Amino acid sequence: MAKAFDPELLYVECGRCGEPVLWEPGDTTRLLAWYGVNPETLDERCLIISDGCRACDPDAAGYDTEVVRLRPADDAPFEGVKT
Repeated sequence: MAKAFDPELLYVECGRCGEPVLWEPGDTTRLLAWYGVNPETLDERCLIISDGCRACDPDAAGYDTEVVRLRPADDAPFEGVKT
């Protein structure tokens, strides 16, 4: 039996400057749950893109995010979620 993918391992990147975005432990899991994304539909081809980060937009109160799959799987129903 294959082990489920840990959503906390998703890479988070700023879509503006390309820098990695570091979140607190559990933030990814909470974000996915808030938006109703089933973690079982995610795998190592998925990542989260933020519309900004503290490096390029330090004064922003928050940033929109989007979960994307870099290479679609033949059997994967997940097509991406904009949050």
